[in-house]
Amino acid sequence: MSSILDDFASHPLLKNREQDMCRILKKLRHFNISVVICVQTAKSLSKDVKRILTDIILFPGLSEDDFMELMKESMAGKFDRHELWEKYKVIQDPHTSFRIHIYANKVQIVKSQA
Repeated sequence: MSSILDDFASHPLLKNREQDMCRILKKLRHFNISVVICVQTAKSLSKDVKRILTDIILFPGLSEDDFMELMKESMAGKFDRHELWEKYKVIQDPHTSFRIHIYANKVQIVKSQA
């Protein structure tokens, strides 16, 4: 089962760790439920939400500061952030994605099929 939370940037349900939604998100992995959270910028996600991300898909346009902050505040911090930034910053095609699969210990650049 999965859920998609689209355009959830700075949504009150995700802002505070005491919100029911944040508590539910932390428990979902125990029930084999996946949640996809779509936002324009990672800065809009609370640290609590960033800490439980298991897969991150980025498209070009993040600043170096925002990228580094996301890496630092998420489990992606297990990778070398500077090495990841060097790979990410060269992506030009807006449809190419930079994917970090934390549990699989894998980073991919997936080119657009268009």
